[in-house]
Amino acid sequence: MPARWWLVGTAVVALASPASALAVEWTLTPRVTVSAEVTDNVRLAPRGQEDADLIGTVSPGFTLQGEGARSDTRIDYRLNSRSYLDDSRQDRTSHALRARSNWELVDDTFFVNAGASRTEQVASLLDPVGIGSSTPRGNLQETTAYSVSPMLRTRYGSFATQEVRYTYGETLYHQSNRQDSDFHRGEYVLNSGAAFNRPFWQLAGFYEEERFEDGLVGEFGQISGTLGYRFGRSLRLFGVVGEDSNNYLTTREDDDGSFWQVGAGWAPTSVTNIEARYGERYFGKNRALSVNHRSRRATYRLSYDEGVSSTRQRGGRQFDALADQLGLTVEGLFALSALFGLDVDDIDELLARFGLTDEAFVEGFYLTRSWRASWTYDTGRSVFGINLVQTERESETQTNVGLFEDNRTQRGANAFWQWRYGPRTTSLVSTGVTRTDFADSDREDDLWYLRASVSRQVTPDTTASLAVRHQRRESNSAASEYSENAIIGTLTKEF
Repeated sequence: MPARWWLVGTAVVALASPASALAVEWTLTPRVTVSAEVTDNVRLAPRGQEDADLIGTVSPGFTLQGEGARSDTRIDYRLNSRSYLDDSRQDRTSHALRARSNWELVDDTFFVNAGASRTEQVASLLDPVGIGSSTPRGNLQETTAYSVSPMLRTRYGSFATQEVRYTYGETLYHQSNRQDSDFHRGEYVLNSGAAFNRPFWQLAGFYEEERFEDGLVGEFGQISGTLGYRFGRSLRLFGVVGEDSNNYLTTREDDDGSFWQVGAGWAPTSVTNIEARYGERYFGKNRALSVNHRSRRATYRLSYDEGVSSTRQRGGRQFDALADQLGLTVEGLFALSALFGLDVDDIDELLARFGLTDEAFVEGFYLTRSWRASWTYDTGRSVFGINLVQTERESETQTNVGLFEDNRTQRGANAFWQWRYGPRTTSLVSTGVTRTDFADSDREDDLWYLRASVSRQVTPDTTASLAVRHQRRESNSAASEYSENAIIGTLTKEF
């Protein structure tokens, strides 16, 4: 049965469940946003080739929320239509979608999770790249991704809990020559239960197959066992052994084999949590670090991870990661955005601050190493923050074809200040720089930006904002340098 029809079958099963399980209270919030933007470099062209323009944007959209005793659904959709006064060739219409739905169809036993997104992404970092919606039309592409994941949970008293999950998903491109892909993933986890007090253990395994339209296939499988011990409430030590069984296009001599890992977790207080891991896998050392600490006003976070994956495996989770960095749920993130009147450029800017902007999903597999560090300080009326990020990516199949086959290193730093100086008025100032080193072409780019905005809740359902923006790119390739200034006025009305 084709995977798409399997998804329909899952929906039919859900609809056939008892009415009490599916009783949902729905809330629909339509909205429309209109904006006008004046820019002195509409195409982010090199010095001496700049053209000014006036850009009008109309963005109707809605938020649909459904809450039930055993279900939770949220759909955010926005249509963006941008019109250029002088250069109508840049006119474009795009879609933005984030949807997720979680259903508990059988109490504490059978669950179904589904998600979908439609995003507009930069096609190449070598071409002009702007913050917010300022990237030129020729360097943008739209991508749709969706997945559905049923899960069966079984509790063996206080001895153990078992979870079996299957996930199917697709990534589709629109008006692009990039390759569509789909994936299947099966997971099994058996965790120790309450009968084990200080010792704990886990048996786990997964198999995933990702297929690209051009015939490229990647298979990743793993089985593992974990054994650990808790020393009091604050310290735990554990070890993991297992076997990787992979089959994907790579220049490595070995793409699978046995692995091991040791780790420690320390939570001396309810506001401090540290976990570190070290081990060996087929690609070499395998390390991970997570440090989180909160005080009454400040939050500190530090993380490191590394591994081999595709861009699909790493992408698509930016809102969840952003919410985690801010110490919120995803729903809390969007509620906060509405409270402070943040527009699409503000959200894009938040993602960029934490190094979470989606890269294009492309065929191929990569070894990626990422560091992230952040500090925020909340006084009640003001929030200050500093974020640092470094990501190194090495292609498993070095082909030197286009940007996303190239090895590269990105380092970024930014700072922001959000000030709520009245019950209905908020300002946001942020600045940052990202350096990208392309190892195969010896090119080096520095992208700088400064953005300041003020927003006001004019009525309970109307928000207005005014923003100024400066951005520029400095490069050892003179033809790739540009500078831009803009003023943007925005009005959002909810119904």
